[in-house]
Formats: sequence, C-alpha cells, structure tokens
Amino acid sequence: MAFKKVLIDTNICIDAVIARKPFAANALHIINLSESGKVEAYVSAHTFDTIFYVLRKKIPVKKCYSLLRELRSVFKVASVSEEVIDAAIHAEWPDFEDAIHYQTALAAGCDAIVTRNPNDFHATKIPVISPEQFLVKF
Repeated sequence: MAFKKVLIDTNICIDAVIARKPFAANALHIINLSESGKVEAYVSAHTFDTIFYVLRKKIPVKKCYSLLRELRSVFKVASVSEEVIDAAIHAEWPDFEDAIHYQTALAAGCDAIVTRNPNDFHATKIPVISPEQFLVKF
C-alpha cells in the first residue's frame, strides 16, 4: 500500500533539524518527498512548540525560528482541536503525546503515521510505520 497522506512524528522532524545520527538521512529523505509533492505530509500543530523547546537548549533562538520556518514550508499542519485532545485523554495511552499524534492523524484523514517508535502506538485504525518502512514505498 502506498501512503499518500501521512502524519510525521516530532522525533523525525527533530532528527532532520539537528542532523541526529543515524536517523537524519531517512528524515531528510521524507522531507524531500514532501517537498517534491510525492506525499502529502503533515505534522501535528503541537510539534512546533515541542521542537522549539528542544532546540532552544542547543542553538540560538533566531536559528530555532529559521528551522521552524523551513519545516513549516515543507509540512502541512494538522490541527490539535478540542476533540483531538478529548479523544487523546479518553484513550489513556501511556504516552499522551503519541495519543495526540494519533488522534490528530485520524482527524486530518491521514493514511498512516511515520515515527521511530511505532510500538508506542496502541490499537490503531491506521498503520503506524517506521521511516524505513515508509521509504520502502518510494
């Protein structure tokens, strides 16, 4: 199955922007697929504040904003609505952030979620796959 509309997990975005080895190559390949229009890639709205929080400890704030602008130019933003939060709370997953990503992906009509930790997602209605699994499709 080829995935046309996917939600990209925060960890993949961070891999790309800080060139985290050995994950950066796959993350950058996913970004290139999104930039070229071969896949419609979304990130959850709360991904941006999480990335900013992580980056500001490592690099100057001005550079953080520059990287956020770059990511925003590549990915569409999936809304984190009241309904998404309520559904994530109701799900009671061990990792609340993953529950938000999952509910956001459902609300946005995504075909799959791409993450480095697919085993952290529980009882999903859509595939949750690794970057490697996703890239095999391309």
